[in-house]
Amino acid sequence: MKKVICILSLAAFLAASNSGHSQTIDPPYEVGIWKGFCQAAISYSFDDGCSNQYAIAIPMFNEFDFDLTMYPVINWSPDWTALQNAAAQGHEIGSHTVSHPYLNQLTIAQQTAELENSQNTINSYIEGEQCVTLAYPYCVPGDLTLTRQYYIAARHCQGYIEKSTPSNFYQISSIICGSQGSVKTFENFKTKFESAATTNGWCVLLIHGIDNDGGYSPLPSTTLLESLEYLDTYRDKFWVSTFGNVVRYIKERNAASVTESSNQDTGIILQVTDNLDNTIYNYPITIRRPLPPGWSAANVSQNDRTENARIVDVNSIKYIMFDVVPDDREIVLIKSPAAPTGLTVEAGITTVMLDWNDANESDLAGYNIYRSTTSGCDYSKLNGPLLISSNYEDVNIAKNTTYYYVVTAVDMNSSESGYSNEVSIDFKGDSVNNDIIGTKLHQHYPLEPMLIPIAWLITNR
Repeated sequence: MKKVICILSLAAFLAASNSGHSQTIDPPYEVGIWKGFCQAAISYSFDDGCSNQYAIAIPMFNEFDFDLTMYPVINWSPDWTALQNAAAQGHEIGSHTVSHPYLNQLTIAQQTAELENSQNTINSYIEGEQCVTLAYPYCVPGDLTLTRQYYIAARHCQGYIEKSTPSNFYQISSIICGSQGSVKTFENFKTKFESAATTNGWCVLLIHGIDNDGGYSPLPSTTLLESLEYLDTYRDKFWVSTFGNVVRYIKERNAASVTESSNQDTGIILQVTDNLDNTIYNYPITIRRPLPPGWSAANVSQNDRTENARIVDVNSIKYIMFDVVPDDREIVLIKSPAAPTGLTVEAGITTVMLDWNDANESDLAGYNIYRSTTSGCDYSKLNGPLLISSNYEDVNIAKNTTYYYVVTAVDMNSSESGYSNEVSIDFKGDSVNNDIIGTKLHQHYPLEPMLIPIAWLITNR
C-alpha cells in the first residue's frame, strides 16, 4: 500500500492550521469547509446539567438525529446514567470543571485540580468517549497554557459567529440563548444561522435552563424545537454537530493531504493523511471530486468498509462526495451503475409486484431486489441470480406485515449501484382492500366479471 508521508516543520504546520488551508490536495479533489460541503456548522452546548436538558433537549435532538454537547459540573450531582446514555447516542460530554469556579481567581495548582479531576471523572463514568473540550465557568478563561495540556479546545462567550478556523481554539466564541441572552426567539436563531451560512462560519450556542427547570437564562422548549425544525429543513446548508466534533473536523480538514496513487478506467485509489494524533482526531472529513468520464456513479470503501457516498451536481458538474477518516488506510473508488429510479409497488391477493425504470447502463448485467421490515436498514436480498427484467414478484410474504423494498443495478464487473428509492406496502393478505381484489378479478375475467368460478375465489382468497 502506497502511503504519502508529509514532513512539515512545526512552524509550517501551525501556519497551515491557522490559515484554514489543507496541506496538499491533489486536483481535482476538494475538501469541504464543513461536513457534507454545508455552508455553516451549528453546535448546541448545554451547561450545568439542568433537568430539562435530560427530559426535553436530548430526546428532542434524538428525534432529529442531531448531536449536542453537555457540560455538567462534577460537584453538582450530574445524572451519570443519563449522560452515559446520551454519549451512547452520539452526544458529547465535556468538562465544566469540578466546582464551577472563576478559574482566573485560582492558583495554577487549583486550576490544575479543576481541569484534570473533571476530565478524569467524566472519563471514568462515560464509556466509549474521551472528554476533550472545556466550557469556562462564568465565561472566564484561566491559564490557557494549562488548558492546552488537557483539552483540544475551550468555549468562551464573546457572542459572535466563529470563523471557519478560529484564531484561538481556547477562546472559541459562543452565543448565550434564553431570557438573559441575545438569542431569545426563533427569529433570533434564524438570523444567527443565516449569518453563519453567509460567512461559512461556526455558530456555537450556549443554553442553560429550558422552560421552568430553574436553570439560568431559561429558553422555551417550543423555541428550541422551532430552531431544530428549521435546521432539519436545510440539512444541505447547515451541519449540526457537537462542539468537539466540529473542532476535530476543522483541525483534520486543515491538516489533510489527499493524494491519488492510481487512476484506472474502473477504479481509483487515493490516500488521505494528516499529522494529528489519531487517538483523538478520528472524525470523517468530506471529500469530493468530479465523476470521471463515462462514470454514472461510484462505490467508495475505506479499510474494507463501504462509505456513504452520493452524487451531487455543482454548477452542472457531477461530483462523487464521500466521508473518510484520515490515516485509516487507502480509499478505493469503484465505477458503478447509477441507482435505479421509479421503483413502485403493488399488492396482489397473495403476492407483491414491484416495477422500476430500465437502467441506461451500456454494461448492465442485471438487478438485485432487497426487502426489509424496517425502513432504511436491514435489507435482505430476495433474488438468487441477477434479475434481467426491471420487475419482480415477491411471493414469500406474510399477512399483516409492512415491507420495505429497494432495488440496485449491477454491471458486468459485478459492481453494484446504491439503493433506489425505497417503497413500502402494508400487506394484509385476506384483508386486501376491495379495489385491489376488483382489479385482480378484472384482470382474470375482463369480459364476465360477475361469472366468477367458486374454485377461483377459494384458491385466491
